[in-house]
Amino acid sequence: MHSIPSDVTDTDRRRAAAIAGARAAVERLQSLGVSVLVAGSLAKGTFRRYSDVDFLVTSCPRDLKYAIEGIVEDCLGGIPFDVVYLDEIPAWKVASFTGGAKDVRDIG
Repeated sequence: MHSIPSDVTDTDRRRAAAIAGARAAVERLQSLGVSVLVAGSLAKGTFRRYSDVDFLVTSCPRDLKYAIEGIVEDCLGGIPFDVVYLDEIPAWKVASFTGGAKDVRDIG
């Protein structure tokens, strides 16, 4: 049996699970031709115990647009999430969504 270091918190475990789930979701989506970034608290490094995972879909095949949420849900194992589509964001809000978005491989 492995012991968990005393400095590892529930938030640390949840953040690690969120990163692993986000990576799995992004990998699966990319294999289907979807371009997606992670945004919000996970990308900014401020993910906490009750945070959700925010995905920014920058492009996707039209026929997959509404299947994306199901794929993400399967990969996140109960962690709440939001999926935002770049083409649905009002022009005046685009910078706030894209400014902090990151490739999931850059989150650690």
